[in-house]
Amino acid sequence: MEEENHLNPPPKNHQKIHEFARNKQEGGSKTLVYILVAVVLLSIAFLIFGLVVLRIKAPTLRLSNVVVRDLRHTSSSLNMTMIADITLHNMNFGRFQFRGGSAALLYGNATFGAASISAGGVGGRGRRRISATVEMIIGGPPPENYMNISRDIESNLVRLMSVAELRGEIRVMKIVNRIRTASMNCSMDLNLSGQQVQGLSCQ
Repeated sequence: MEEENHLNPPPKNHQKIHEFARNKQEGGSKTLVYILVAVVLLSIAFLIFGLVVLRIKAPTLRLSNVVVRDLRHTSSSLNMTMIADITLHNMNFGRFQFRGGSAALLYGNATFGAASISAGGVGGRGRRRISATVEMIIGGPPPENYMNISRDIESNLVRLMSVAELRGEIRVMKIVNRIRTASMNCSMDLNLSGQQVQGLSCQ
């Protein structure tokens, strides 16, 4: 019996080789899993970066406050100075650098007052307050585009529109440059007796 065991020893070396091969295979499988997980996470990160950071939207303009000065009117004419506070909101991650723009006051389909806006900029995810002073004069023979001025003055409420536009460039991390235009379209009622604006609404 002892001689038989001596002639046929247990295959210890073969067992060690088998365990080593099995561990190596399991290690390779784990490495492959780690690589696949890393690739998926990087793909998700790049997708979020592209959708959030590199997605360029046009900044918004909103009329936040209006002050009326030197209001004078007759039964068929209206003169005043309007000081408008405009808020420029850049929701992008890159800076918005805009050229000079303009703001205007409309009654009916006609422009009766305008003001220029100087060039400037606003940082990423930032806001900037812009002040514009507009002189508005409505008078003379009433053409079709403001034929209701006498009726509106008599009712003490004159419906006005305020529009503005700023065109500029948005730069994100020196990777993406896009030309975008911030625009404003607001409506309001001018209360002649109170010499103030009410019902301000912007789109």
